Amino acid sequence: MSAKTAVSAANNERGDGRAWHHAAADRDKARPRPHEVTVKQLAGKIIAVEGIDQAGKQTVCAWLAAELRAQGVQTEQTGFPDYATPLGHEITAFLRGEREYPAEARQLLYAANRWERETELRAWLTEGRAIVVDRYSASGIAYGAAQGLDMTWMLQVEQGLPLADLTILLDITPDVSLSRKTTARDAYENRLDLLANARAAYHELAKAPGWLVVDAATDRDTVRARVLAALQVHLGTA
Repeated sequence: MSAKTAVSAANNERGDGRAWHHAAADRDKARPRPHEVTVKQLAGKIIAVEGIDQAGKQTVCAWLAAELRAQGVQTEQTGFPDYATPLGHEITAFLRGEREYPAEARQLLYAANRWERETELRAWLTEGRAIVVDRYSASGIAYGAAQGLDMTWMLQVEQGLPLADLTILLDITPDVSLSRKTTARDAYENRLDLLANARAAYHELAKAPGWLVVDAATDRDTVRARVLAALQVHLGTA
């Protein structure tokens, strides 16, 4: 089964329960106009920024976290893999070519790295903080699907982690990724075929509710404007 087919089947299997659902707006109240929409609505939510390597995730996360804080929203910015944890050290060793693991072991390692932070993530959500995260569960699913791993098994490994309420996919091609970083690419970055398959898997995942797809194959200011426009439409019509 191809990565695209596997992801599509999983989306059908899991239904809309894993996606972010807003309460239905009162029909008697006018929806906010785009210029009235603010990111304050993201308080107490997980906003995941996804995409293949060199898509600009770190830049968008920093901007979005700053925007949230500027509007008075307590915000935490984090990302995965978290290389500072014990399991993160193992991931670093693999990416540097110092370790060799089969695909299944790598998948468990990345998922366990997210589980290391589960208690902290839940505490932040309980406090009403927005969490802006550079890669989350969808990254593991996309890259695992790109390597032919079983979708049901991967979803089971992730089950129980707090769900992303909104996922922003920064879409670029593998060629753009390569042009942005031509040297010192890690074990995943070096495989353009893997990046192409991961991108295809991301596009299948993005068919579910709660995803925004943004063309990120351009300069930072344009990407920022596109993300803001997508957020305004999404939050203003949710």
